[in-house]
This record gives sequence, structure tokens and C-alpha cells, in this order.
Amino acid sequence: MDWIFVGDAHFTQGDGDRRRRFIRFIQTNISSLKTLVIMGDLFDFWFGFRDLSSLKMEYGDILGLFERLREEKREVIYLEGNHDFRLGPYMSEELGVRVYDRSTQIYLGGKRVYLAHGDRAYPKFSHRLFSALLKNGLTYRLISLMGPYLVARMAKYLSSGSRKRGQRVSQDVISRLRKFALRKLNEGFDVVILAHSHFPETMTVEKKEGRGYYFNVGNWTRDFSYLRYNPQGGFSLEYFTTDQKES
Repeated sequence: MDWIFVGDAHFTQGDGDRRRRFIRFIQTNISSLKTLVIMGDLFDFWFGFRDLSSLKMEYGDILGLFERLREEKREVIYLEGNHDFRLGPYMSEELGVRVYDRSTQIYLGGKRVYLAHGDRAYPKFSHRLFSALLKNGLTYRLISLMGPYLVARMAKYLSSGSRKRGQRVSQDVISRLRKFALRKLNEGFDVVILAHSHFPETMTVEKKEGRGYYFNVGNWTRDFSYLRYNPQGGFSLEYFTTDQKES
């Protein structure tokens, strides 16, 4: 059974074709899927309000896919990105998704694997400050008081510019993530998997203990890239094309 790692879809209004392609992608692989790992920013904006009616209306098709995965007894792991806030209350309690707000580690094929979205890897001061202001208990309480309608409108305005910038590959971000991955490999991890840069890549590093690997899953906005782990074939960076048939 396979593990699939995918991230940076930034689903929002008006992207029905991309959503349908993503749902078809999961349906195509569901018979051989053991675990789906979302590497962050699947949604262009998500905040875990108590009243999630507006978000359920916006993302009902994707949430329906998660419900099917639960029914099919497929595991889903979600690493929060910089567009995801407080996924746990709904995703964990209602859909059985394992949510991590920063990072986690797993073992695959005897290899120690580090997982994170990547936005906190060697961040600039401005990004570190922005993240600290947004992702803390006080801000969460203030956002909850503002309510989903007002916050969602503000988030769409802010994220529209962020999404346009994110579609452009930043060599600085790519370099920072590579350095971060190298540090983690030197700390003893065998594999590092990140997202955030929107740039799919594979890097092999020679270490005293053997080879280490860094993978970036890329994006679902342009390249439709993802990482697959198969017990027989190991890790492979792949791309979903529209001519692949559903199983």
C-alpha cells in the first residue's frame, strides 16, 4: 500500500477544474492508498471556527473526499501551512484526520522521515513576526470573536496577493528550504519532506551514515506534482496528468 504526499493547492472560489482534478487523483489512487499526507495549504484559507457552515459550503467537495477516505479506512495526516489555522477541532474530531500544527516524524521502510510544510524553515524576520502574530492563542480568540464571515472576507483579500506571489517560484525560498533540509538530515533524519516553495524537487545527500534525501512535493496550482512512497519502489516524485484513468 502506498503513501501519497501532496500540498499547496490553495483551493478557493472559482477553481472547480483543479478541485475536480484533485478529487479524481485521489479516486484514481484510493485502491492502493494507505495514507494521504497533506503537506499544508490545501485550502487558501481555513480557520477552525465553531460555526463552520461557511467553510463547509466553500469546501464541501474536499471535505466530502475526506469523509470517503475515512469510510474506506484510509489514514489522513495534515501538516498545517501558513494558510491553515486551527484545523484540529473539526478535522480531528469529525473526520479523524491527524493534524500537526508544526511538524512531525514518521518511519517508512526503516527510514526516519521529517515532515513539515516548510514556512517556518529559515524564515525571514518579517515572516517570523507575521507567523507569531497570527498563530497564537490570543489571536485565535480575537479571530473567533470576529466571526467567520468577516474574517473570511479579509482572508480572501489578503491571500489573493499572497497566492499570486506564491505562484512565482522564489529562489530565496527554495534555497532556504534546501538548507533547512540539509540541517535536518545532519541531525539524523534519513528523509526530509517539505512543501511551501511550490517547486517540486528531489535532492540526494551523501552522509557518513549513508544517503539522505530531500523531497519537495511542489504544488497543485500549476505542476500537479506529488510524492509517492511504495514499499517496493521507495520514494518517487510524480505528476498527475489528465489522461490517467480512475481505478
